[in-house]
Amino acid sequence: MATAQGSGGRSAIDLITRDDNLRWLFHPDMDIAHVDALAAVLAESMTIPDVERDRLRRRHLASVTAGTARTADETV
Repeated sequence: MATAQGSGGRSAIDLITRDDNLRWLFHPDMDIAHVDALAAVLAESMTIPDVERDRLRRRHLASVTAGTARTADETV
């Protein structure tokens, strides 16, 4: 699973399972911190490598702790 910049500057979450490849695209005005938070919540319930889970968790915590929200224009 990964967060990414989708088409048109939209934030996206890519979720790849054994059976399906899912891509959730979010409105361009959506705060990327919220997208990261959703990705972190999903990662907690998934069987993914610990390194990937920790990276998603750190990304979410860094934006919350700093009190700043990343915009969809920033590289994810």
